Amino acid sequence: MELKDVVAIAGQSGLHKVVGRSKNGLIVETIGTGKRFSTSFQDKVSVLEDISVYTSGEDMRLSDVFVKLNEIGNVPEAKTDLKQVREFLIGAINLDSERVYDNDIKKLINWFHMLKDVLNFEKLAQTETEEAEVENTEAAGEEAKEKKVKKAAAPKNPEAKKVAKTPAPKANTKGNNSNKTTFRQKSV
Repeated sequence: MELKDVVAIAGQSGLHKVVGRSKNGLIVETIGTGKRFSTSFQDKVSVLEDISVYTSGEDMRLSDVFVKLNEIGNVPEAKTDLKQVREFLIGAINLDSERVYDNDIKKLINWFHMLKDVLNFEKLAQTETEEAEVENTEAAGEEAKEKKVKKAAAPKNPEAKKVAKTPAPKANTKGNNSNKTTFRQKSV
């Protein structure tokens, strides 16, 4: 299973796997119980792949967090003392303690424990390294484009001839006895 197939639904406990689509929403299966139900357009559905966590540096994607937690091992349960869990996450992923609420930490730890037996962490880590390589090559490509644009811009020649622009003739709208002709578009 991949994170793009796992969703959290507001107002519903647990995580759900997307099984299919209906004309009004998604068909999901609750992870753990196997209960299937459909969602509607009013339900707020969050795909776990799109979620990120505040860290002291840049935000970290949830998939990266799960990979790091799996590598470290010995992840405390959400029921343990919240200060210990917060300190563990600060050491593991450089969690920004000021911007992350206690409920979010509990949810993160619960999600990890629900998915640790279901997710393929090797594939998840491999996907993350491939995405990082693509981002690095895209950044290098953008820098090369910027350099080419700077080189292609010709320096301004102060002695270049200036072309005087003459204004376009104005349409006459004052009366019938005018010497100027008017232009009127055909109505369609």
